[in-house]
Amino acid sequence: MYNVDGIKNYILFLKRECGLFVTLHPYGDESIVTSSELITFNIHDAPYCIFVKSIDGMWQHCIEKQGRVHERCKSGSFCGCCYTGVREFVYPILHGKKYLGFISVSGYGCDGAESYISRVSEKYGIPQNTLAAAYGSLKRDVPEKEWVDTLIFPLCSMLELAYRKAEENAVAQNDPIEEVLRYIKRNHAHKLTLEDVCRRFGFSRSYVSHRFKQRVGLGFREYLVRLRLEDAEALLKYSNLTVTEIALSVGFGDSAYFSNVFKANRGMSPSAYRKKEGKGNISHAE
Repeated sequence: MYNVDGIKNYILFLKRECGLFVTLHPYGDESIVTSSELITFNIHDAPYCIFVKSIDGMWQHCIEKQGRVHERCKSGSFCGCCYTGVREFVYPILHGKKYLGFISVSGYGCDGAESYISRVSEKYGIPQNTLAAAYGSLKRDVPEKEWVDTLIFPLCSMLELAYRKAEENAVAQNDPIEEVLRYIKRNHAHKLTLEDVCRRFGFSRSYVSHRFKQRVGLGFREYLVRLRLEDAEALLKYSNLTVTEIALSVGFGDSAYFSNVFKANRGMSPSAYRKKEGKGNISHAE
């Protein structure tokens, strides 16, 4: 079995010790990411991207745009800006000449931020001040590509080796619950119930509940809350959004309920967490 734990730990090292927002984007039927715990790293977790995925239509547009990134990435690594104004470094994952997907290191602001904010605001009907507050969480200091190369090329090699071992041992298997997990990760910022998931995939409630608990060790509702709280933590740390805006962005119905759930799980209110963990000298309206 390929070393998923080793890959996961290295990505966590890049995130925690090097401050990099790293995500994995498989191509086609590549299953190293989609059939393992590495699926956790399939969604952009920069605070601005967390905000983007809460907007109806906007996140789907991002997913559709990934097709163009896949095509460009087949020619080699590059650095560019996405349509929402996020600068990212992109690296192909290869097995010989076979293209498996790409690694993204994102979370940086682009030059001409105002034009991106204006265009996205007009297209999706988002107030410019709200969008600008979320955009302000992006890092302004973009590292040299050579430095990022040094950290990401080993990850490319680790993923290639994992693919080869999985291919040799024929251990990659399709599991219906993995598709369910991917769907939840992409949509947890929206209104979502276990019944919605069961209807979408044609599974019984008992099957999903059992397999879900078996796969992630949590009940559906607990897992949904965990994903939303993780998003909220990032936004409280790095964005200018108010507590109410954050509550709505990550999928909670109202700020009072969000504050109660946050305090019950984190031992302090969202405002206290922001005061303790928030980065930079930012003025936050509540």
